Amino acid sequence: MLIVRAVNNLFVNERNRFRPDISQLSRAGTGKSPIMKTLFNKQNMGSAALGLGLLLAQSVFGQTNLKFTAVAATDEKAIRLTWASQSNEVYQVQCADSLIDTNTGTTTWQTLYDDYPSQGTSTFWLDTGNYNLVPQILHPKNMPMRFYRILDRGTDGLAYDEPTVSIVTPTNGFIASGSLTITVAASTDQSGGVDSKLYVDGQEMWPSDDGSNYVINTCEWGNGSHILFATAKSLSAPSGGPVNTPAALVGHAVSPFVPVTFSNLVTRISFSEPFFNPDAGQTQQVSAVFAANCDWTLNIRDIYSNAVRTVTGSGTFLLFNWDGNGNGGTNIPAGVYYYYISAQTNGLAPQGLIESGSALSRASLSAPEPTELFAVPTNGSEDVVPLALYPQGFDTNSLIIFRATQSQVDSLYSEDAETDVAMNGDSSVSPMDSGTANYSGASSQSVPPAPSRPPTAPADRVAGSFGYGYQTYSAVGTGYYQPSLPRNKTGLGYITIEAHGTADPPKYYALAKADDATLLFASEMVQGGWNPQIRKDNDNLRIGDLRGSGSPFNNVNFAYIQIHGASGDTIDYTVGNCTQMYFPIASGTGAQYLRMSEMNFGGAGSNGLKWVALMACRSLYPQNWTSMQSQNVFPYNSNLHMILGTATDDNVETSVGSNFAHYMTKGRPGGDPLNGHQLGPMSIHDAWYQAAIDAYYYKGTVQGVPYSVNPMVFATAYDNNCYYDTLQTNYPPSGGTWGKDTRQVYP
Repeated sequence: MLIVRAVNNLFVNERNRFRPDISQLSRAGTGKSPIMKTLFNKQNMGSAALGLGLLLAQSVFGQTNLKFTAVAATDEKAIRLTWASQSNEVYQVQCADSLIDTNTGTTTWQTLYDDYPSQGTSTFWLDTGNYNLVPQILHPKNMPMRFYRILDRGTDGLAYDEPTVSIVTPTNGFIASGSLTITVAASTDQSGGVDSKLYVDGQEMWPSDDGSNYVINTCEWGNGSHILFATAKSLSAPSGGPVNTPAALVGHAVSPFVPVTFSNLVTRISFSEPFFNPDAGQTQQVSAVFAANCDWTLNIRDIYSNAVRTVTGSGTFLLFNWDGNGNGGTNIPAGVYYYYISAQTNGLAPQGLIESGSALSRASLSAPEPTELFAVPTNGSEDVVPLALYPQGFDTNSLIIFRATQSQVDSLYSEDAETDVAMNGDSSVSPMDSGTANYSGASSQSVPPAPSRPPTAPADRVAGSFGYGYQTYSAVGTGYYQPSLPRNKTGLGYITIEAHGTADPPKYYALAKADDATLLFASEMVQGGWNPQIRKDNDNLRIGDLRGSGSPFNNVNFAYIQIHGASGDTIDYTVGNCTQMYFPIASGTGAQYLRMSEMNFGGAGSNGLKWVALMACRSLYPQNWTSMQSQNVFPYNSNLHMILGTATDDNVETSVGSNFAHYMTKGRPGGDPLNGHQLGPMSIHDAWYQAAIDAYYYKGTVQGVPYSVNPMVFATAYDNNCYYDTLQTNYPPSGGTWGKDTRQVYP
C-alpha cells in the first residue's frame, strides 16, 4: 500500500502505515484488484498547506491502464487529481475520510463527482467539496485527510458520434477583469439535444441561465493564468416519455482548454461559510486581497439591490465578519444577499493592518517562521519530509536529519508545483497560477456581485430544508424494467396500465437525465439558502421512502422526486373505488409498483413537508386524480400545501429542475410572465409552470428536439389556502377542499 499524504506543504510517501482489505477497493468495479501507484516528485512540493491523505488506487470496469499520474494542492487548498484515461470513457470520483471505517472494518466510499468525461489520454479534475450531497462532502481544506479512487463507468453509447463543444469567447490568452461572460457552443446531430457545463481550473461552475452563456466574477480567483473548458452531454433521443419508450444513448465531449489571465485590483474574494446561518452562531467572514494598498468599501445588498450593510476600510486585505444583521444591528429577513466590493488605490505602501468596519486587527506579515526537524534518506531515493511523519520505532540510521523552516525546505525545489501536468500537451500552461503580482491595471475597481462561484451560497440564514430523490433505471443498461402489474381486489385480477395487461406489461427504460435534472434542482436550492437533508438516488430510493406517513421526506419542507409514472385504466378496488397513478420503483434489476394511494405526504411543524414535486409521467393525471378525490383517496394529509406534477407524459429536461428552484428562490431573469413580469421570487405554483415552459422552449424550439410527447401539460394540486404560497411566505392549509389546475408547457 502506498499512500500520499499532504502535510506541512509536502506530499510524502508512507509505506505500510495502513493495511486495509485490498479486495474492498475494487467492489464497485469488476472485482479486479486495484493498482497502486507511487506518486512523489519535486513538482508536487510546496503547494498544500493542510494535512490531507490521498489513496492512489484504481477500480476499473473496462480498461486496465487507469492510474493516477499526478496530484497537487492549489493555493486555495483544493486538490487536483490527474489520471491516465482513454477517449470516450466516463468517470466517477469517489472519496473516503479514512481507509478503515471502525464500524465496518472496510473502506466507506462516497461518490464525490459523477459522469465526468475523459479529456483524452490525461484527465484532471478539482476537488472543492460537494455541498449538494447528503451528507455534504466538505472542501478538502476543512478535512484532516481524504482518500480518492477513480471508477471508469465505461464507454459512451454514442462513442461513434459524440457531440461537439467549444468555448467561443473568450479566446486563448484573453486578459479578463471583473465579470466575464463565457459563451459555450455545443451541438449534436442526435435528436435528443445537448447540454453543457463550464469548468474553471477543473471546478464546475453554476448552471447557465440560457444554456450557453456562463457568467463568473474573476475577482473570486487570484490573478494569473486559469484554464477554462466545457463539457457536453448529448442523447440519441429525448429522455423519458410514454411507457415502452426505448432508452436514449448518451454521448460526451470536452472542449479544448482555453488559458486566460485574470487581472484585478480586487482578488480572491472568498467566504468562510458555504452556508451562512447566524441562528446557529455562525458569522460569514468575507475576505479579499488587493493588488495594492487600497481604500475599500463593502456593500451587502438584497436581491432587490437594497444595501443592508456597508463597511469601509483600507489596506491590502479586506476581512469582515458579518453577523447577518443590517446597518446598526437591525434585523433583516432570511434570504439571498450579494456582496459588492469597490476599491481605490491610496498610494500607501503595503502593510499588515486589516480593517473590518469599526474593528481593527493587526495581521503580522513578518512573523518569524518556526523551525522543525526534517529528514531525507541517505540513499537519495526519497525527498525531504518532516521527521514527524516517520512512525515511532522507525530506524533513523538511514536518514539525514536536520532542522529548518518550511520555506527553506521549499526553496530546494524551484519547479512550480502546479505545472506537473501538461494541459493539452502544452507544459507551459499553469492553470492554478493565481498570484496577485505584476498587476498593472486600473487604480480603482467596482467588482460584480459575489459569490458567483461554488460552493458558497449567497444566503443569510437557512431558508428551509429539502430532500430529493431520483431513479435513472440504468442498472439494466439498454434493457428495461417490466414489473408485474398491481393486483386488484381478490378475484378481480390485475390493474391494466395504459392499455397494457398481464400479457404485455409496460416496459420502463432508463431515464438518461433524471440524475442531472434532480441534482441541478438541488444545486439551485442550495444557492438559495436551502439545506439539503435527504438524498435518495437509484437503489437508495426505496419504495418505503415514498409510502405512508413514515416517509422520510415528510421531515423536510420541500421534496423533489424524479421517477417513472403511469396511469391506471382499471378501477382499483384495493383502496377505495377509483382509478389512480402507479410508480415503478426499481431495486437492482427488478421493480415493483407503488400506488399513489399509498402515499401520505405532509409533515407537521416548522420542519414538516409542505410541498412535493412528483416529476413523473402522469403523476397528476386529471381523470384519475378526480377519481381519487371523489372517493376520498388522498395521497396527502392535512399538513401538505401543494403537489406539483404532470397531467400528461413528459420528456425529462435537465433545466426544468434548475429553473424551478431558481425561480422560487431568486426569481426569473426578466420577471414572472405569468404575473405581469413581476420581479423577485415567484410563487411555487407559477415557478413550476414557467420553469417547464422555458426549458422545453429552449430545447424544443431553439435546439429543435423532437419531443415524443406533444403537447406536454403540467399540473398542480393544492389546498385552496395555499395557492399563492412562495418559499418565503406561505399560508396554513385549511385541511379541507383542494383545487387543481393544469397548463400546457409545450409547445
